[in-house]
Amino acid sequence: MARERREIKRIESAAARQVTFSKRRRGLFKKAEELSVLCDADVALIVFSSTGKLSQFASSRCVDARSASVRLPLLTPARRRRVSVDLPAYPLLALSEL
Repeated sequence: MARERREIKRIESAAARQVTFSKRRRGLFKKAEELSVLCDADVALIVFSSTGKLSQFASSRCVDARSASVRLPLLTPARRRRVSVDLPAYPLLALSEL
């Protein structure tokens, strides 16, 4: 029996929103770890909650997510396109200041 598909929209209840955020954050970190292990990839994940709390994951080869964010501005624009990263340098530099 298949689950019912839910519309993606903001959850109005603050308590339900926090529970959903916590569960989905755990799932996201689990997927990031699996990607790192299965594909031998460097993975860094930074998540900010609605209250501004920082959560981060970094694969074992990365010291932490902050050090990984410093590596992105060093890539040339052509290299960023090849690795599917086309981000402006400003947010990445701001992350390195955390």
